[in-house]
Amino acid sequence: MKTLLRPNWIEVDQQALSNNVQQVRQLIGPHRPLMAVVKANAYGHGAVDTATVLLAAGAQCLAVATPVEGIELRQAGIQAPILVLGYTPTWLAQEAVRYQLTTTVYDVEIVHALHQAAVATGQAAARVHVKVDTGLNRLGLTPSETPGYLDTLQRFDQVQVEGIFTHFATSDGADKSFAHEQFGRFTTLLATLTARGLRPPVAHAANSAALLTMPETHLDLVRTGIALYGLHPDADDTRLPDNFRPALRWKTQVAQVRQIAAGESVSYGREFIAPQPMTIAIIPVGYADGFPRRPFHWGSVLLHGRPAPILGRVCMDQTIVDVTAIVAEDRAVQQGDEVILIGRQGAAELSADEVATRLGTNNYDVVSRILARVPRLMVETF
Repeated sequence: MKTLLRPNWIEVDQQALSNNVQQVRQLIGPHRPLMAVVKANAYGHGAVDTATVLLAAGAQCLAVATPVEGIELRQAGIQAPILVLGYTPTWLAQEAVRYQLTTTVYDVEIVHALHQAAVATGQAAARVHVKVDTGLNRLGLTPSETPGYLDTLQRFDQVQVEGIFTHFATSDGADKSFAHEQFGRFTTLLATLTARGLRPPVAHAANSAALLTMPETHLDLVRTGIALYGLHPDADDTRLPDNFRPALRWKTQVAQVRQIAAGESVSYGREFIAPQPMTIAIIPVGYADGFPRRPFHWGSVLLHGRPAPILGRVCMDQTIVDVTAIVAEDRAVQQGDEVILIGRQGAAELSADEVATRLGTNNYDVVSRILARVPRLMVETF
């Protein structure tokens, strides 16, 4: 285990990650490639170490959001194919070619820039995947624009059109009707492209939710993110099977325990005034770690297996919690005691889904907002 440089850290269970890859592989079969999405620092889990574990467990390729995320993986020695899902500006085309990143394309300018970069460097043809917008109305070409675009790309002999993909807007919801409509548009397009000799070798559409609930969308490759981390695509409508395991636990420690009198205030703005004598604990985590201040905060954390409510404003680097009830149960609280922000402590659990409910968001947001200054540790098991 790495030496801790802060008393505020994340533990990532590599056995849970490996288990989740195996569960996905059982769903998609042994021969269909698995693309592991490790964007946003692997959804807060730590990109390099997580990508390494996922590849060793059976993922064949990776996906990131930006070229710089892909470059980080390459500089760490990762050689697997890496697809950049988001926008690559023309001025980063040379870096994309240099680091052998596969680029998502939907206009001619970036393809021309990639072609020129491949010619200038003498490297192999730049690999690209064409993004088709079937209803999300984010990046991409409409289905009607796509055949002409693919025809145009044949002019660039230093650009290899490896794949084509789309992304669902509602596959994680209970009502899959729009997702099925999107998939129908995509498969109709694929049939048209096949008839015209323009279909790229690899077509993909399935994200984690579609992996679980729309097996017909698995196509040539499955592109999975949140499920690999053991988190539900939707805590209400699209839950993971029980054999998936959450991989992340966020921990800190008590920095100080103090007594305050009735009428004393806590933290900036004096938003909390003690109604009676209280015991408070200060923990070294704040909004500069991704532990939010507004409009909602975590609500409480776990200490000695009991909830410790947050008092007053969350500060940039510290938070104050109420341990009065815990101390009243003859459970001494002292400096160095373990505090759980996400995870289990004894019989109690504070999950990313529970935190998301308190914050009015989803578990993706909760884990991916944890900032880089919080150390990540790979551990064998929780």
